[in-house]
Amino acid sequence: MGSRYVIAEGTDGDGLTWVIWAKRHEPAEGDLFSMIRVSDADGRILHGDARAGPPLPPGHLLNVTTGGGDEGPRALLARVDPQVRRLELKLADGTSTDVPLYDCPDIPEVRFGSLLLPRDVTLESLAGLGDRDQELERFDLRFYQGRWEARHPAKLR
Repeated sequence: MGSRYVIAEGTDGDGLTWVIWAKRHEPAEGDLFSMIRVSDADGRILHGDARAGPPLPPGHLLNVTTGGGDEGPRALLARVDPQVRRLELKLADGTSTDVPLYDCPDIPEVRFGSLLLPRDVTLESLAGLGDRDQELERFDLRFYQGRWEARHPAKLR
């Protein structure tokens, strides 16, 4: 079992705190376990979302998950190949935004991207872009969006 590394952490304007951490060789040798945890100003955990398995699926540059609890923001967490220099999130309304990327010297095989999102946004895709802003890979987020809508009807958003 490997050490646990804090990749990034922060606080937003509403007092929410978030932390991304990763642990090598969990659950099996060669795997990577990564997690984002979001807490309110009182320290109550609103959401925790994790991904385990190979750092990246074979032949892919992006490994993405999104989710959220019954309250608080939605969270996007991505593991990306180091050749990805920028992540661009596209919403269904046509707008896009950059997703911050974080490096961890102890886990050089991937970078980590994360963003807290309003509950009512409709996600479309996440693009990994290279040095010259060329698209290297696009991840379709519509499955995650459908799952979000099924678990969180509009009256709860």
